[in-house]
Amino acid sequence: MQPLPQLESCLRLAFEARDPRHPSGISLASWFVRAPTRGRRRGELDAALLFPPELRAGLGPAAGAAIALAMDPGSWRSSASPRATIPVATREWLAEAAVALGRSEGFELAWAMLRAISELESAAQRLLGSRTPRSTLRQVLHGVAQRTLRAEPFAAFVIRVLKIAQAAYAAFRHAGLPHDPAWALVQDRLWLPYPTGRSGRSGTQVRGAYLPSLLQAAAANARKRLKRNATERRTKDHARALLARFASGAGAHAWPWIDASGRLLPQGEEVLTPEMAGLCFFALLAHAASERRNRGGPAGGLSPPLGEAGFGSSEWLPDRTDDLAIRLLGASTASGLPRGEMLEAISTLIRGTLSGMPAREGASVLRRLGIELGESDTSRMLERARARLPDLARWLEENGRELLERT
Repeated sequence: MQPLPQLESCLRLAFEARDPRHPSGISLASWFVRAPTRGRRRGELDAALLFPPELRAGLGPAAGAAIALAMDPGSWRSSASPRATIPVATREWLAEAAVALGRSEGFELAWAMLRAISELESAAQRLLGSRTPRSTLRQVLHGVAQRTLRAEPFAAFVIRVLKIAQAAYAAFRHAGLPHDPAWALVQDRLWLPYPTGRSGRSGTQVRGAYLPSLLQAAAANARKRLKRNATERRTKDHARALLARFASGAGAHAWPWIDASGRLLPQGEEVLTPEMAGLCFFALLAHAASERRNRGGPAGGLSPPLGEAGFGSSEWLPDRTDDLAIRLLGASTASGLPRGEMLEAISTLIRGTLSGMPAREGASVLRRLGIELGESDTSRMLERARARLPDLARWLEENGRELLERT
């Protein structure tokens, strides 16, 4: 059992703000309303599961009335005007709801809520495993990527804990218990075995503690995605390996932009680096996604090198193409921050190669990078690039598929 003093303070303040019309106090969860997503209904609390027989027995003869009062929505003072409901639930969303709570019910309670949220996040990290890397914990708690999880597991966990803890605390106080023993019973309830349990391999029922079980249930989706990321070769390490494989292998003959002396443009070096490969792939994929959006899909026609390479297939929908582009860009440098001038240059060269950029513009771009190339040399370089770009696009399409997210 882990102590949760901030949650204790938050529950006490919410209950003791009660009035004759709302004897259970302030319903914290009413400030955390979310719109339904994908047709799933969000389950409400089940009094039979929340208050097992052994817990009811400890409340004495007043148990039935106290529990009924705590489970009655009318006994709580709820948000009169919840913030606009949206399907996304993030840490920022939790903080915004806490601020709205402060404006209505006083900022002492809002600060207590924010401290309780921070405390639950620390507790959740310990429950998920002290030896688990912090980067993995953040992914499990807060989602794998913006467009993959519509509700962060941690937000769902916080709301569920608040509902359960508040209902239990109010019932214990309605039964006549003062704060200290009521909070002790809430802690016991959070660490009792999970009420439903599950069957183990031997057929016996496995019933983990309630609070960790809630967290594991909330984080299950993110954990599955993390495992699938590794299985389907979509981690950053695999993205870096793809860039290194191209730079040391196919890139030597597929790189389109080479001057007369054999220098690779726009970096002006003789050896292709994974960083430059990542910048190129990012710009090319972003261009492919843009063409599909702006031209009304593959039916609108793609640039010949992209269409012939296969970027018109259903696997390369614009959002998924953008997602892969960002992963490759992030994997291209150790710091994750690419050089802006190089990214601008490679993007300009790609657009010029696909659409026929004037030699004067190409020479100007290279000149800003310190590479002096005359207009005639630039024109010949772009002609050679148009002949070689299809090979690069084909290599990216074939090898990038292993990093695409599968749904």
